[in-house]
Amino acid sequence: MSGELIPRGSIAVIDSSVLFAMGGPSNSKYQAFERFVTRRNIEVRIPDHVAEELGESPDAYAYQRDRLQAARNAGWLKRGVVNFSNPDVSDIIDRTRTRMNLLSDADVTEDEIEKADTVLAGLAYQYAAKESDHVVVLVSDTLAEQAIGDVLDASGVGDMVTVVEGRELLKELTEISFNDF
Repeated sequence: MSGELIPRGSIAVIDSSVLFAMGGPSNSKYQAFERFVTRRNIEVRIPDHVAEELGESPDAYAYQRDRLQAARNAGWLKRGVVNFSNPDVSDIIDRTRTRMNLLSDADVTEDEIEKADTVLAGLAYQYAAKESDHVVVLVSDTLAEQAIGDVLDASGVGDMVTVVEGRELLKELTEISFNDF
């Protein structure tokens, strides 16, 4: 199970696609994820770029803002501020973009690669290098999953970081009992 790969007390960096997949507070996936992270003392961080994708811009849909706010109010979701002035963090972001470009189909340009995915790698590196014994990155893009894992492994923090397919984790969490957390 993917959840077994996530040690208690980890920091989880989450992509917008995973937050979309879990739905709102009344959804069983959202509830299972919330139970999982709170019972295992996992700090969930959303990069600024991802927060913007999810509706912090004024013209976005209200349900997205409500979803973000509910998670923040519950205390399990916080903003992750990427330190772009740290050259190592910026390098990880650039290397992830390059790796994704190399892994992608020939018809995908570097401009079409999700910038938020590359920021997830930078934030994960930042936390692994300075703030946490373990970081998990929750994504739903297999290209991003492989690229982030490859780059973080090569950067020397691979043993401190786990990249997990977030939608699969949500599915697994809804299928297990509360006592398994």
